[in-house]
Amino acid sequence: MDDLLERLDEAWDDESGFLGKLRSGKFDPDAGEAYVALLSRIPPIGETVEARLVQLIWFAPMFIEWQLERAAKSKDELKQLTSIATQVHEAVSDVLGIP
Repeated sequence: MDDLLERLDEAWDDESGFLGKLRSGKFDPDAGEAYVALLSRIPPIGETVEARLVQLIWFAPMFIEWQLERAAKSKDELKQLTSIATQVHEAVSDVLGIP
């Protein structure tokens, strides 16, 4: 779990992380796909939840949507980033569940 948390934390890094790059207006499709794959490795939340895990993933879907117009430099990139945003939302929903 520590490795997973470390990789989720790295996704927010301004220089190399998918979410950090988006914050700077840079869309990296490959990093986006890798982030979706990383989210799929998170086991379902049981009775015990590590707070840092939730902190690192719950905000990501909204954050990506906020960056769509800013980070996508073409219609093709917008389409790709929108697809990744949808996949991230679904992956986080699978992990946390839908109320």
